[in-house]
Amino acid sequence: MSAVMRVRVTDHALAAIVDRIGGVPPEAGGALLGPAGTDLVTHLVPDEEAAVTSVRYRTSTWLIEEVERIQRSGAARFKGIVHSHPAELPEPSGQDHHEFGRSLALNPHLGRYLAPVVTLDDGPPARHELVSRGVRVSWFGAVSAPGGVEVLPMRPLVLPVSASLDRAGAHEVGEPEVLTVDGVPVLAVRARFDTLPSVSAVLFGVDFPATPPVLLTHGSPLALSWDPAAAAADRLALAVAAARPRRRSAAAAVTRLREAAAGPVRLRARRGGRRTPGLFARSAGLVAPELAGRHVVVAGAGSVGAYLAECLARSGVGGLTLIDPERVAPENLGRSPYTVRDIGRPKVSALASRLVAVNPELSVRTLGRTVHGLGARGLADVLRGSDLLVAATDDSRAQRRLDHLAYWTGVPGVFTGLYRGAAGGEVIMTYPGAACWGCATAGVRELSAGTPLVQPTDYGTGRLVAEPGLVVDIQHVSAAAAKIALALLHPADGGTGQARIARFLTAARERGQSYVAFGTEPGYWLFGDVLREAPGQHAFQSVWMTVERRPDCPVCGAEDFRTDPLTGPAQDVSPGRLRDLIRTGGRS
Repeated sequence: MSAVMRVRVTDHALAAIVDRIGGVPPEAGGALLGPAGTDLVTHLVPDEEAAVTSVRYRTSTWLIEEVERIQRSGAARFKGIVHSHPAELPEPSGQDHHEFGRSLALNPHLGRYLAPVVTLDDGPPARHELVSRGVRVSWFGAVSAPGGVEVLPMRPLVLPVSASLDRAGAHEVGEPEVLTVDGVPVLAVRARFDTLPSVSAVLFGVDFPATPPVLLTHGSPLALSWDPAAAAADRLALAVAAARPRRRSAAAAVTRLREAAAGPVRLRARRGGRRTPGLFARSAGLVAPELAGRHVVVAGAGSVGAYLAECLARSGVGGLTLIDPERVAPENLGRSPYTVRDIGRPKVSALASRLVAVNPELSVRTLGRTVHGLGARGLADVLRGSDLLVAATDDSRAQRRLDHLAYWTGVPGVFTGLYRGAAGGEVIMTYPGAACWGCATAGVRELSAGTPLVQPTDYGTGRLVAEPGLVVDIQHVSAAAAKIALALLHPADGGTGQARIARFLTAARERGQSYVAFGTEPGYWLFGDVLREAPGQHAFQSVWMTVERRPDCPVCGAEDFRTDPLTGPAQDVSPGRLRDLIRTGGRS
């Protein structure tokens, strides 16, 4: 059998061959189709109009016209003909050889003509055969040879497309479709995932299951962690389980943190240590007890991030990841929660110690690196295990990266910034469907060029030049950010009972008000104009604004313009059918 060629067939197509050709008395037949330039069979078109006898099958005119129509309307291409034989003849006949030669002459573009034979037989299969539900499919391929045609056995490999989707908890909608993406053929399957509701379709490449499929969402495609060592039909289920968002109990959150990749420091009170059962008694009814199962990533442990982290810990949030590369310096003490004893310590370590001392049940993970130093994939992994991002860095490039990754992973974000001299500030909330941080800041700051909104940065770093500012002004804006963060940690539909904080953003979200500007000094910026005639106005003012998403935004814009922050621009799918897969969400 050294001459055995290879052929690949999806389990969708194999099931169709078994049911439609093996499920009726011989002879019966149909056309095989698949992506151009590959040896992959993805579709069967049964020959409904063929004139057959118990010993003869001949392709009908209807089938030829139907195949031509399919090829004109899509990317699937003709691969050959499958037909059935009586059980004692599981290989091509002399007449079949003649038909194969005629078909190759009519289809010179085919390198080989696929010609499997179907028989009713459930005995052990040979290397060129597949047996399923009492039906044997013997695979042959015809190639042109000097003086005629040569028919060779082909070794089949089944691609577990349908089995993979089933084990991953997906519900297929409609029939698969062959498409081309940047000239690369893919098999598109509309599917609904119970655990990933944003996914509308799955694109399987011709190298599946060696390589992962692409899960299409209403935003950028969802990247998957792929384990080639796992059983082929289980790989998608494992990847989906790792990617799906989860609401965890406090114990589950602790387990996830402890099992995270080695390197970061994790702090929690020792088992059997002192507990404080009344710690959250005075916020009962204002926030939900389910906060103990929420995890928040806080990027930046300066005056804003450290204050926010402490507010969240004192409100009952059960898990925090702190990201900051710097050490505590004397100038930090004037407006951050650090003490003299913390000088020289990494900010994340000093802050974690303080927070655990406040709430012994808190689980804290510390990452003493920059946002860029963690890398896009590292940050994406951190965000996928969280319920909220608090972005409080002083590097606009880091904020942009966090914005893209949070929006792409579907994690809500709170972005807090102070203007020059802390005379004002801003809080921007992001979540699927809202404008991203980039659209919000560009939309406001482009209208405000030359005003105190535009802050100087260190050339080449993107970090803001250090500005003086009163701690009370900084914490005024940060306190508003903390309240917004707590509201975002509660479901928008009020599913956490009567917690009052759950209603804080209801009206703002309905109006699309995701950008809040603050003034801490009299007559600051637009407040001096907008509120000039309003009685009783002096300082500590705010205005909530609606921000429109830019259609061409690579983060929150139209699907065609969104890019994957891990792999670069999302694949440009030229066929309108693929855009329809995204738009319909796999729903009929």
